[in-house]
Amino acid sequence: MPTCFAIGPTGNACRPTDSPDHGVRQQTSMFYDDVVGPVCEQLNLSLIRADHVSGSGVLTERLIRHIIEEDIVVADLTGGSPEVVYGLGIRHAVGRCTVHLGEAGTVPFGAGVVPTVQFPALPLGSAEARRELTAALAEGLSGASPLMLPARILLAHMPSPAIGDNSLTPATQEEDRPGLFDLVVAAEAEMEAMVGDLAEVEAAFVDLAAMAELLTEDMLRANRPGTPTSAQLAVINRFAKAIEGPSDDLDTAAARFAGRMNVATDALGALLQWARNTPRDEWSEELHGLLDQVIEMAGELRSSADGAQEIVPVVEMFSQASRQLRKPSRKIGASLRAMFGSVAVFEEWERTARELKESQDES
Repeated sequence: MPTCFAIGPTGNACRPTDSPDHGVRQQTSMFYDDVVGPVCEQLNLSLIRADHVSGSGVLTERLIRHIIEEDIVVADLTGGSPEVVYGLGIRHAVGRCTVHLGEAGTVPFGAGVVPTVQFPALPLGSAEARRELTAALAEGLSGASPLMLPARILLAHMPSPAIGDNSLTPATQEEDRPGLFDLVVAAEAEMEAMVGDLAEVEAAFVDLAAMAELLTEDMLRANRPGTPTSAQLAVINRFAKAIEGPSDDLDTAAARFAGRMNVATDALGALLQWARNTPRDEWSEELHGLLDQVIEMAGELRSSADGAQEIVPVVEMFSQASRQLRKPSRKIGASLRAMFGSVAVFEEWERTARELKESQDES
């Protein structure tokens, strides 16, 4: 029986019912129960829910394995969850059948960039969402529909994986496939833009670190004997207000990075596959430079991720300090975890780039 992995925004159903976190979790559960579940049963697909694999919203190794290995992935893009967006980036790297859905008006991608089925808000939109998803999955299983953009570019350069007893076939003709220079230009553009996004993330880190130092100084003063606890809370709440700007900047940079990661995955995946299958004397100078850029970018991302590993626990600790700190702290933590979930993808590209350069040196 073909498998279908469903992933959507995460939240916490145990939070107060009036909290946004609780509402996100409830909406995602409704998406699984009322939309994906019935459709999978109708089409005889074995459903695997992301919240049953990892309830925390973190892109764990186990979660990533499901994203890569299952026959079909159904992604709920409602609200542009960073975890979902980065999961899709990983999925697109392997070029397998993927269906994007989302509540109308909340999907971060334009329909002209990544085809997305949009439905009215649940629960009222459940019936329409089921109809649209059924049609998309039925066509995907039969191989009759055009593949989604990311898969189409990759599969134009490599064999198509099977779904159950059916195999997906490339939907584009030979003349529609991107050429070498198309791939190089697309990959270079996205890599350069991602370097800028990383710089913005690091700038946000600097701002947050400076504010944390000020918080420490203020808390020391507020901890003097005889000072009421309300004074400490006032300091924490001022800090919460101060980090709203940097946390929003970080969230924005992470979202841009996510979108570019999707495009870079398409271009680089196909380009590296082309390089493997092409005699080294046919490589262009631009390709050599891009391989160096991939290696350099992987190192920069790994370095930033190492720094983030130290920040995330502190940020999560802050979220327990006061209600006002909870939202910006969680936004920071979610952005960092999701963004640096792409480290594994870059490290795989780095290994491939090094192998290709070594093979060139030996030839």
